[in-house]
Amino acid sequence: MKQLNYSVSPYWDTRAMDVKTKMSRIMVTVSIDSKQFRITLKLKSTKSEFNKAISSTRTLSDSAKSVRKELNDYLAKAENILERLSNPTQETFTRLFKSETDLFLNNKTSIVPFFEHKISELFNEDRFSTSSNCKLSLTSFLKYKSPIYFEDIDEKFLKGYVTWMVSQGNSTTTAQIYLRNLRSVFNDVINQGIIAAKHYPFKGFAFGAKVKSKAVLYPEQLKALLNYKTTGVRETRAKAFFFFCYLSNGMNFQDAALLKYKNIQGNMLTFIRHKTRNTTTSGAKEIKVYLHDLSKAIIKEWGNKSTSPDDYIFPLVNKNMSAFEAQNTIRRYKRVSNKMLAKIGRELGFEVHLCLNLARHSYATKMKIDGVSVAAISDALGHTTTTTTEHYMKSLPNEQLKLMSSNLLAF
Repeated sequence: MKQLNYSVSPYWDTRAMDVKTKMSRIMVTVSIDSKQFRITLKLKSTKSEFNKAISSTRTLSDSAKSVRKELNDYLAKAENILERLSNPTQETFTRLFKSETDLFLNNKTSIVPFFEHKISELFNEDRFSTSSNCKLSLTSFLKYKSPIYFEDIDEKFLKGYVTWMVSQGNSTTTAQIYLRNLRSVFNDVINQGIIAAKHYPFKGFAFGAKVKSKAVLYPEQLKALLNYKTTGVRETRAKAFFFFCYLSNGMNFQDAALLKYKNIQGNMLTFIRHKTRNTTTSGAKEIKVYLHDLSKAIIKEWGNKSTSPDDYIFPLVNKNMSAFEAQNTIRRYKRVSNKMLAKIGRELGFEVHLCLNLARHSYATKMKIDGVSVAAISDALGHTTTTTTEHYMKSLPNEQLKLMSSNLLAF
């Protein structure tokens, strides 16, 4: 049996007493391994009502009875949480205690508060898109089944969810993305000791077919785009952004928008991907880019005139914006640029939908065509595994395969 190393007790806060009503907030004092903290309850009373509510007397006023009942419910919830957590901490206890969800039913653990914490955590890390995606995942799971407890999720549940998603008109890819969010939350609660590893349902679960290679522009298409004569500021800027990203190791547009002049040292540009900057396992990877002459020209034409180290290179966002405002601004510029690029792509007769994301995929494919190793391409892209890199590299075009074949007997 788990050793009891905690205690909970009610506390009436004299410091917050209202002079007129004589009422003050009630708190719960929690002690875990001799470390003490307090949490405010949604409950107020006078000192007299509080004393009667925590006493053993049976004769109580209606208001004191109400206080006793609510307070006992809070204390029971606190003790239930502490008993269930194998390694309780102030953070994990507070998160669960403040949740409005019925956390435990017949010794089962609801997924809701843990998903909500993940959503909040991602948002606070400025990972707004991932946070939003995680929120959509939770909404989807609760539409499929509610309530959901970790202990009830098994391989049958996972397969049933995928089937249900498809029946609702969603793609299997969307279902897989949502399930990956569930897997992430599952790993969190297991690592925190909230549920046992035996409940982990993903060990033998296959997420589906291998992800197809991304759409790309091949060299002849890149050449056509480079030579394309743009009209108007937005179209010209969109093309410039595409090639800046392409020439910068297939840089993500968001990373380009957040670059500052201090990222440039001579002919080298160094940056850490926004997507991985909060990595804690082995540290976020710094990516190095040699500044191409065209990249320098793009900065000169479209960059900020002020080149102070802390100034952004491109005038898309500014230091007075909150992270959330900056994210929305970048999305707006990306949306407009993609609209302009799609128009260019149609005029050039491209079969693929031309957009900024193709800069990254096209860079990887061009490197592959030029014979660069997958490991080197992976390093340039900032990937942690070459498996991820393979998804960015389209199969070699027929012309390249023909050239390779013709050289097989060229001894």
